[in-house]
Amino acid sequence: TSRSMALRSVILAIAQRDATAVQLRGFGDETQAQTAAAAAADPRQSSLGLDAPRPLDLPGETVILALNFPDGPDDTAAIAALREALRDPDQARLIRSAQDVVTLLAERGIITDDLVPETTDPAAWRRFGDGQRGRAVSGVGAVRDAAALEAATAAMRGDEVFRDAVHHFLRLFDRSVTELMPQLSDDEILWLAETRSARAFMLLARAAGLFGQEE
Repeated sequence: TSRSMALRSVILAIAQRDATAVQLRGFGDETQAQTAAAAAADPRQSSLGLDAPRPLDLPGETVILALNFPDGPDDTAAIAALREALRDPDQARLIRSAQDVVTLLAERGIITDDLVPETTDPAAWRRFGDGQRGRAVSGVGAVRDAAALEAATAAMRGDEVFRDAVHHFLRLFDRSVTELMPQLSDDEILWLAETRSARAFMLLARAAGLFGQEE
């Protein structure tokens, strides 16, 4: 869709315009592989600042803004947050993975902006952050749009590329939120749950059966 293409263009423009920003494709594994190969050839390089990028201690607000993606080229606050988040290798992987699934969903007529979560339960998100899974955190899966769930489930069953992209995204989002949760207030959890990335997670995690069987 035009919104998905605009989102992709904004993110790519950030990566291309800012020399210190990561490139979306192949950033994590490729960069680390190149660094490891160089260090193996010359161990002294590890002392010359050529180690793989270190994780950043990003504020929760920055991560949340980045996970929602900019609304367009004039959304300066979100673009600044996205640029900062892309400097962190773990967040960069999550952002490009989220971008992929949001685009794949849009190609199937599922627009994350149209997915309206039910009332967010901060306590369920905190249980999720504590490592609980299944029915105990069913409240995290607040997107229950029947048509979207049916379409996403069918795509996961019938499209290997879609299924692999979804599983990769779910793992990265799970890990990121688990690490982020302790520093978030309840209001910030409510804000996080409204992001495009979180809406995609709610839908796809429920479609994948990660919240247990439906009642």
